[in-house]
Amino acid sequence: MLSNHYREISTPLMPDDLHDFLCQRVPGQALGLVLIDQNRALNGNHSQLIDAWLTADEKLQLERYTFEKRRNEWFLGRICAKQSTIELLAQLGIKSINPLEITIAVGTSGRPYLKLPEINGLERIPDISISHSHGKVTGLAGNCHCGIDIQLLTDTLFKVRDRFCSRPEMALLTNTSEDERALLGMLWVAKEAIRKSLEHTRPAGFLTMRLNEVRRKQGYWLLDFHLDDHHAGTGVFTTVVHIDDRYCLGVCTIPGALGDA
Repeated sequence: MLSNHYREISTPLMPDDLHDFLCQRVPGQALGLVLIDQNRALNGNHSQLIDAWLTADEKLQLERYTFEKRRNEWFLGRICAKQSTIELLAQLGIKSINPLEITIAVGTSGRPYLKLPEINGLERIPDISISHSHGKVTGLAGNCHCGIDIQLLTDTLFKVRDRFCSRPEMALLTNTSEDERALLGMLWVAKEAIRKSLEHTRPAGFLTMRLNEVRRKQGYWLLDFHLDDHHAGTGVFTTVVHIDDRYCLGVCTIPGALGDA
């Protein structure tokens, strides 16, 4: 398991009630949710961490990364995904799995997925999602399709606004109490979380997602979207978004059994 040195349990970006809020929204939904601060996590024995969390094949993959920033993001992303999986399995009554029994593989789309040993009581392999931004790395595991995204609030959001934000969407967002940079961050992480949660079917472009409603509940923003084209008949996609003073975090979960979406 991760010690508190490697895991931020309750911070402004990851409040301790966020997990419960996400699970309570959908009956029967179980999630594992982890956030790591890169500087704190890597201020220690790297080799010990690697031996504790990475399988032999994953160690070989790690060695292929020569650029330190990408290497650290990849490594800590695997830790987040494995820890969130362990937490999810514990919620399902499965507590005897070791990180080295978990492999994080990558599909043709680039999306990570789990490879687990046969586990009594586990009906289906959980879904996972990983995200990182400027020193923060986060992982999500669910008994549903799920996606997570984290984004540092920088001026880059203004430069790429036209790629993901329409005028009607900005008009909806300006009714909130957030400043413009935070509004763009909210929309970005929300759409990115939806995109990741749908990668098991077909990719969904940012401009095919239409924001219909923005509401506040228990201190979190809920953004409701309809999707054009091939997802048009699947109803409303809701992303839970949280903002601290520098980052946005977005989580999307699609109710129902894996494979049903």
